[in-house]
Amino acid sequence: MMAGEEKSPWRFAQIGIEIAVCVFAGFIAGYWLDKKLRTGPWLMLAGAAAGLAAGFYTAAREIFDK
Repeated sequence: MMAGEEKSPWRFAQIGIEIAVCVFAGFIAGYWLDKKLRTGPWLMLAGAAAGLAAGFYTAAREIFDK
């Protein structure tokens, strides 16, 4: 980022959407795997947790971008 250049507030508004999309994608992937492998809710929960971790990672990269 160059001197005098400000970050747009919309840039930070998209962070919540990024986290939600990552969690939803992990949830859906885990749900699909649970249906295929008949493992109950475990892969769905693991997928949602992995999506949350990925969402926080992308959010941290967005916030601390230099």
